[in-house]
Amino acid sequence: MSCDEFAAHLSVSARGVSKWEANPTGELALRTQQLLDTALKLANDEVRERFSQLQAEATHEETDRKAKHALTLPPVHPVRAAPEFVASLGEGLRHHYTADNLIGPRTLLPVMEAQANAIESLARDASGHLLTDLLQVGAGYAEFAGWLAQDSGNPALATNWYRRALEWAEAAGDDRMAGFVLMRRSVQAISARQGSQAARLAHAAQRGDGPTAARVRALAAQTEAVGHAVSGADSDADRALERAARLVSESSEAEPEIGDPSIGRYCDLSTYLEITRAKVHLELGRGDQAVTAFKRVLKQLPPEYHRDRGQYLGRLAQAYALADGPIEACAAAEEALAIAATTGSSRTIRDLRNLLHHLEPWSMTEPVMKLRALLAGSI
Repeated sequence: MSCDEFAAHLSVSARGVSKWEANPTGELALRTQQLLDTALKLANDEVRERFSQLQAEATHEETDRKAKHALTLPPVHPVRAAPEFVASLGEGLRHHYTADNLIGPRTLLPVMEAQANAIESLARDASGHLLTDLLQVGAGYAEFAGWLAQDSGNPALATNWYRRALEWAEAAGDDRMAGFVLMRRSVQAISARQGSQAARLAHAAQRGDGPTAARVRALAAQTEAVGHAVSGADSDADRALERAARLVSESSEAEPEIGDPSIGRYCDLSTYLEITRAKVHLELGRGDQAVTAFKRVLKQLPPEYHRDRGQYLGRLAQAYALADGPIEACAAAEEALAIAATTGSSRTIRDLRNLLHHLEPWSMTEPVMKLRALLAGSI
C-alpha cells in the first residue's frame, strides 16, 4: 500500500503514518503499537507471512550489525596470556555478575560473547596449566553468556553457549562448573515446561563430591524440586526440598571458594531456599501458600538483586491470580513489568503475558485491561 492507502486502511492521517516511518528511534506510542498490532491480527495469511519474513530479515540484519560493532578484545600473543592475565579475567567475570542484576542482559551479552570468543582464540595456542586455566575461565564466560541469552529470551543461543561451557569445563576437569551448567540446562527445561527432564538434569548436577561443590549441589537440589513440581510430582518435590535443606546447611559451613560460579549470582542460600519453596507452591497450585512465601521472599531480597525482584514480583502476581486476587495480581505485575523493561528480562515479560491467561475470568475489569495494554506495548 501507499502511505495514503495505509492511512485510510487504519483510519488515521497520512501525516501520522509519515511520522511513524520517519521516527529515528523506531519507538512508537503505546496507542500506535496497539493499532498496528490489531491491523496485523486482522490481516490475511499472505500479509502476515510477508510480515514474518520481513521481521526475520530485519532481525538477521540487526544481529549482523551488533556482531560487527560488538566489543572485542585485541588479539593477544600466547606468551602474553600469563597466569596474571587469566586471573584478571576471572576477577572481571565476578564484576559482570554484579552488573547483571542491576542492568540485565541487554548490555552485557555482546560483551560476554566477545570475551568468551577471545578466550577461545587464546586457548588454541596454549598448553599445559595455562590451557587448563583458560578453559576454566572460558567456561565461566560461556556459561554466563548462556544465562544472559536465556534471560533475554533467546533459548537457542543460550543452548549453544551452555554446550560450549560444558565442553570447556569437562576439558579443564572442572566438575563444579560442569554441574553448574547442567543445573542451568535444567532451568531451561523448566522454562519449556519439561519437568521430568529438568528434574533429571538437576539430579545429575548433584554428582560432584567435596566441599567445593557444596553450593552447586544445594542449588541443583532446589532446581530438581521445581522440576518435580512442574511435572506435578508433589511428593518428589518435597523430598528434593528436604535434601536441598540439608545441602544448604552443609554448604553454609564451608568457606566460599574462589571461582565458584554460584558466588555473586545468588542471594544467601537460605533465602534462595525460601524462594524455591515459593516456586514449588506456585507450580503445585497452592495459591495462598505461594502468596505468603513470595511476599516473605521479597522482604528479604537485597536491593541489589533488582532484576530478580522483577522476576519474583511476576511470580507473586501469578500466585495472587491463583488465590483469586486479580487486583493484587495486576499491581504486582505492573511493578514487575517496570523492572523487566529496564533490565531487558524477557523471562519476566513472558511470565507476565502468560499471567493474562490466569486473569481471563476478570478480563473485563479495569486493572486487567490496563495490564493487557501495558504488555501490548512491551517488547
